[in-house]
Amino acid sequence: MERNTALQPFLSRLTTERQICTDLLGSFMTGNHRRTVKTAVLNFWKNHLQKHIEVEEKTLIPFLLQHHFDKQYTNLLHREHETMRVIAERLQGEQESDYLFGAFVKLVQQHLLFEDNVIFARMRETIPAPELERLKLVA
Repeated sequence: MERNTALQPFLSRLTTERQICTDLLGSFMTGNHRRTVKTAVLNFWKNHLQKHIEVEEKTLIPFLLQHHFDKQYTNLLHREHETMRVIAERLQGEQESDYLFGAFVKLVQQHLLFEDNVIFARMRETIPAPELERLKLVA
């Protein structure tokens, strides 16, 4: 199925963020210096994910609701965003375990896959291309 150009900024961001997640998980698995990896996770949150969530909650989710997109999916997006915020806040503590950092990155990775494989796929199937172009103007 052809990807609509209106979704391209979202899809490009997802690709970049998924690669960062893969790299971070690889760093955990290979036993790289834990402090360095934890700093990288926090930087990922501050420099990528907070903006990701903000853009989706200000543009994408209202757009989906306006087009009567399945509420179970928009509700799940909100819940996952809130879970990421709560965990990221806990990660600021110096004593947090490697487990929590790894779990956070895995949650983000699953969230990004959900967006790509479910949200954006269903958008292409259910929202006409001219309507999707309106999203491009909003984002």
